[in-house]
Amino acid sequence: MGIAQHLRETSMFQLPNANASSSCLSDFQAKLSAMSIDPSLVPFCFNNSNQFVANASSCVGIFTTQDWTEKVGPITPLQTSCKGDVSGLTQCSSCLDAGQKVTSQLTGLDPNANSKCFYFTCLYAAAIVNEFGPMDPRTAGCMLGLPLTGSATNKTSKSSSKDRPLKLVFGFTGAVIGALLAIGLILWYRRWHKKRKLNASHELYVSSFRTSVLPNSGAKWFNLSELERATQGFSQRNFIGQGTYGVVYKGILADGTTVAVKQMHDLDSQGDDEFSNEGGRTKRVMERFVLVGILCAHVMVAFRPTIADALRMLEGDIDIPKLPDRPMHWAMKRLDPLTSFWCSSSSTAVKDQNDQRFRHKLSVDYR
Repeated sequence: MGIAQHLRETSMFQLPNANASSSCLSDFQAKLSAMSIDPSLVPFCFNNSNQFVANASSCVGIFTTQDWTEKVGPITPLQTSCKGDVSGLTQCSSCLDAGQKVTSQLTGLDPNANSKCFYFTCLYAAAIVNEFGPMDPRTAGCMLGLPLTGSATNKTSKSSSKDRPLKLVFGFTGAVIGALLAIGLILWYRRWHKKRKLNASHELYVSSFRTSVLPNSGAKWFNLSELERATQGFSQRNFIGQGTYGVVYKGILADGTTVAVKQMHDLDSQGDDEFSNEGGRTKRVMERFVLVGILCAHVMVAFRPTIADALRMLEGDIDIPKLPDRPMHWAMKRLDPLTSFWCSSSSTAVKDQNDQRFRHKLSVDYR
């Protein structure tokens, strides 16, 4: 492998002289010692250091790659069979067959050529023809016949075979995670878009409600933080009751006022509608109080309800009768200054006969 790399770098098949050969072997011996390998293997395996020195009798006088081209030509079977990955059995066999043909061509030039020609052919194929070079395990395993490198190649192929299922598993897992993330993003976007539409609709509702309803009903607008403080965070200790659409809690405002706070179950679907209904009910209750109060203060005593009837009207048990006319001004000269303006305990509440005759006359005049 070292001589093949030397050929690749210098275009010389062997070392120029004995000194270079001895220096190369000494360096090799030092590297084995650094790897804790017995350095005596070098003189045992390479007992003749001159075997790596260039010699005209080695192979038909070939010293450099130029000499090689002059002997066998620029194109040989090696160029077609020994390129690329030759780790497979078929590719390696084809390369070796091409090497035998080139060796036969060299020995045909000089019948006295020794086995060095096959050695030179292997060096040339590994160092010059193959683009991966002699240091590549696949090239060295086939063309240089190094069993150790061949076994490393087998380990590499086995390792890659073992890694293939892991790569498939990781790839499939990544694809599943990517799909789940994409689905999650789509669902999140849809939910965000829906919530955004609901918020826009709610903001429009709040704006119109605060403009049209609040000034007319006398209601007050509270922030959520105020209601949370009033109910101690909607604590179960303040729980009053539960209805179809929400839960009612007892609350105490900052000014000490005790109130009932209703928390809706489904704010997205019917929160605004239920809030409008609550506001409408509040408005209707206030209107009922006003109408009953006007009825109790009516100038015509016959139209004034009893206390029991007034309570039933306020509770909605009976309807408030329509008044035939609006109440007359308190300062009307036709009214008796002794006439009372309150809800009487009876429907007649007559003080004396004069008052009764005056009221009868007043009602006749009214008709």
